[in-house]
Amino acid sequence: MDKLLVIDGNSIINRAFYGIMGNKMLMTKDGIYTNAVYGFLSILFKELEEVKPSYLAVAFDLKAPTKRHKMYDQYKANRHGMPDELAQQMPILKNVLKAMNIEIIEKEGYEADDILGTLSRFGEKNGLESILLTGDRDSFQLVNKNVKVRIPRTKNGKTETEDYTVEKINEEYGLNPIDLIEVKGLMGDTSDNIPGVPGVGEKTALSLIQKYKSIDGVYENIEEQKGKLKEKLIEGKELAYLSKELGTIDINAPIDEDLAKLKLAEWNNEEVLKIFRELRFNRFIERFKLNEIVSDNQEISYNNDDNLSEEKINLDIDIVELKDNEISNIKEEIQDLKKLFYYINNNIIYIYSEKENKVLYKDIDSFKDLLENKDILKIGYKEKLDYIKLKNLGLNPKNFMFDIEIAAYILNSTISKYTIEYIANEYLNIYLEDIIDNKNGGEQLNLFDTQVEEINTKVGIFSYVINKLYYILSKKMEEQNQLDLFNSIEMPLTEILAEMQYKGMYVDKEDLITYGNELKEQIEILTKEIYELTGEEFNINSTKQLGEVLFEKLKLTVVKKNKTGYSTDVDVLEKLRPEHPVIDKILEYRQLQKLNSTYVEGLIPYIKEDGRIHSYFHQTVTATGRISSTDPNLQNIPTRIEIGKKLRKVFKPANGFIYIDADYSQIELRVLAHISKDQNMIDAFNNDEDIHRQAASKVFNIPYEEVSKEDRSKAKAVNFGIVYGISEFGLAGQIGTTRKQAKEYIDQYLDKYDGIKRFMYDIVEDAKAKGYVETMYNRRRYIPELKSNNYMVRQFGSRVAMNTPIQGTAADIMKIAMINVYNELNKRSLKSKLVLQVHDELLIETLESEKEEVKEILKASMENAVKLLVPLKADVTEGSTWYDAK
Repeated sequence: MDKLLVIDGNSIINRAFYGIMGNKMLMTKDGIYTNAVYGFLSILFKELEEVKPSYLAVAFDLKAPTKRHKMYDQYKANRHGMPDELAQQMPILKNVLKAMNIEIIEKEGYEADDILGTLSRFGEKNGLESILLTGDRDSFQLVNKNVKVRIPRTKNGKTETEDYTVEKINEEYGLNPIDLIEVKGLMGDTSDNIPGVPGVGEKTALSLIQKYKSIDGVYENIEEQKGKLKEKLIEGKELAYLSKELGTIDINAPIDEDLAKLKLAEWNNEEVLKIFRELRFNRFIERFKLNEIVSDNQEISYNNDDNLSEEKINLDIDIVELKDNEISNIKEEIQDLKKLFYYINNNIIYIYSEKENKVLYKDIDSFKDLLENKDILKIGYKEKLDYIKLKNLGLNPKNFMFDIEIAAYILNSTISKYTIEYIANEYLNIYLEDIIDNKNGGEQLNLFDTQVEEINTKVGIFSYVINKLYYILSKKMEEQNQLDLFNSIEMPLTEILAEMQYKGMYVDKEDLITYGNELKEQIEILTKEIYELTGEEFNINSTKQLGEVLFEKLKLTVVKKNKTGYSTDVDVLEKLRPEHPVIDKILEYRQLQKLNSTYVEGLIPYIKEDGRIHSYFHQTVTATGRISSTDPNLQNIPTRIEIGKKLRKVFKPANGFIYIDADYSQIELRVLAHISKDQNMIDAFNNDEDIHRQAASKVFNIPYEEVSKEDRSKAKAVNFGIVYGISEFGLAGQIGTTRKQAKEYIDQYLDKYDGIKRFMYDIVEDAKAKGYVETMYNRRRYIPELKSNNYMVRQFGSRVAMNTPIQGTAADIMKIAMINVYNELNKRSLKSKLVLQVHDELLIETLESEKEEVKEILKASMENAVKLLVPLKADVTEGSTWYDAK
């Protein structure tokens, strides 16, 4: 039999967006996301190869209400709208399918399921085997001897499809496919908001239909049911029949049943090639040899800017182990070129030889002298980790000053993961996963579970690719005026963060355990107080039990409910504070529980044999350029409550050392004053006025001397709110006023600080035109959200446009200060070392005899990091613990 393949377009593109391509947020140069389209096409091409259909159609839903919505107005009411990043890809996919001459079918008032059902029966009438590709198991009701459903699923990182036939459905459900409609009627469907019979789940529904064959059969034998189930069935009878109707796929949708239109046809190759080039789908261009098919002299609109290297990328290279007598040759070559292209795996270093066009590998010790040679530029991937690895092996690495991960981050700071595979695809137009798979017989590689030869193939290719990327990324950064940011800020910082991570911070484990015991004692006291105030014992950590006590027993106001019951999140509890004294106790209990679990029990496993915690510092996580910390996150130690601050007491310097701490004063507002050139703000900082008191005076029309503490607090919220693009709703919540009053405050603020108002407008308009914003140091952030059709997404884009130049510049200044401090400490051969950076704060573990010198270095380095229109100020303190230093 010839085959008809019908694809549920919405289901498969959703799967591609959220599942298959979830970590690969591919996009065009214009910032349009393409990952869902790419994933959909990957599935489509795989299906065409495996199914080999003669006929093909793709069905889509339309936005218009269906007959099911008219029948039940709550149908799919709990569905969230399609995210804009996916919605913008729908028309792109349809354009691709049209260029491939694939029939698209959509009908107002009908869902894609109905089109699948109708086409499956149409296929049967025409003697075809119908195959339905969908992620929706509702389609199982359509299965018969000539119709099967294929469900995509991910296994071991690869997408596979599972066929559902009559036999498989019988085996899995103990029913014929058509009987699943009856099951749906009884159990309902939470994803579509089909009610079913309240209290009847899948297990009960299946057993009832297996016994009675249909809903009619269940109700004809209702007297056989007992107790609560009988009551539920009787009360939910009307809903059962409604749910069955809602869940039944229409196999008679009024669509054009023209078999000729469904026949697979030749692509419009010129149009497909044009679209694939615009979408940067080079893998598909190569796979289908579209460049060869389409005549070279045919004019096609194509931007060739991506082809920055004229050299053809050829991954068919030799990867060989160096013999001892060959080591000197490669060393001479590298010293001549002054560049080492490398990739380290375990204790083996893979080096690409440009001269021989091959990859050579050997143990790291063989190249100790090159790795420690400050005159040879090391070009690699994740060099901070390499630096630490070499330090742990007793080496003193030098000139690790070109990391392709950092370079890719500089070029686009909004990507979630800068894998070497992603960077190669983005800038070399090659797909390493496929190439490496092909070289190893089609099997995927895992560095921890493969043969040595396979590992050599993978990481060897990495070192070759690093060589190619070095030249392309360098040129790209030069074009975007970002080489100075890369060479003078980001790469020097890599060594500093590596040294901070390598040194770590000492934690007094006994003090930490004592602190944890104190928390547990207070938690126990609070637990008893909560039980006394509520009149019963229950699991305070259980949202369900807590909700029942608060809202059913104590009859507090129900603020919010969700699928699982009453909401007891922080926002809800804050609103309930005035209603009962137990709320304060519960909030305090939660704070102490979090402190104990996250910062006591959570920190202990990270204390190494040297008594120190070696947190990972990351440069490529935040879009603004801020440094982040993980494993554990030392930048998130609580500071708002005193008992949380006390946790810092367990962080101590070594014997004979103290901590010197410095904190920038209002650096982001100072950057805002400089960038916006607002004269009122500039004057306030230059005259060393209290900027929040000045803002209160101007916004609230109060003499400067008469500004109260409360007025200053409100003005502070406005000041910092403006920096982060706060809305009137957000400000109202922060300062406890109405939205109308908050709007007046914002309007008055922008009226008085007109330079800031101008800056906010101009920066958003500039970002709309360019597609990105930049810091003072040319750190760039792309903002595709500004082109969204969704108002809320555009508003988010506007806030990002306003905030990034301020927060990003402040982050750059902090990095410059860190570099200056690090270099000066080394220049003077001091034993004091940088150990931590937390947003606007630097912490140095300082030899007591060096403390005055270190204070002077720290203050001067931070305050003179850059010359602005207003002075930078850093407050320097000292202490025997991190707590005392603050």
